[in-house]
Amino acid sequence: MKNVLIGCLLILASTAGQSKSASFIPKNGFVPDAATALAVAEAVLAPVYGKDKVLSEHPFKAILSGDKWIVTGSVPCDSPNIPCPGGAAEVQISKKSGQILYMTHYQ
Repeated sequence: MKNVLIGCLLILASTAGQSKSASFIPKNGFVPDAATALAVAEAVLAPVYGKDKVLSEHPFKAILSGDKWIVTGSVPCDSPNIPCPGGAAEVQISKKSGQILYMTHYQ
């Protein structure tokens, strides 16, 4: 009886967390284009740095590097002849999974 119980527990433990069907992964990934990358980046930046800060760094740009989107904000600057103080946000997002790989705000 003890062996049967241990066997059942081992079977349950080995199947825990497995879904009954495989997850759907879109052909072009969960973040297939720049517009989606921009939306994801703004969505994760706002709770951390504040919506006003994120809005102040528009326009954001998204560049695909391999299988990773690199999204960066713009540093607001009143004069093109004077170096702009401060830094902007950067978010790196997996094109395939949508996972946030890296997020920072440069100073």
